[in-house]
Amino acid sequence: MKVIVGTRRYHSTACPLIRGAGETGVETMTQAEAEAAGLTSCSVCQHDREAAT
Repeated sequence: MKVIVGTRRYHSTACPLIRGAGETGVETMTQAEAEAAGLTSCSVCQHDREAAT
């Protein structure tokens, strides 16, 4: 998962919001680490994952 520093949501690596953010200010962590830190899933890439299943 990717997290834009300063936000409270985590994203898949394919999320368009992450692609637009560049590499600066983006952290990588596991979904479990993100959830343990109190982050929630991005509604944009969460929707993409649900549509793919």
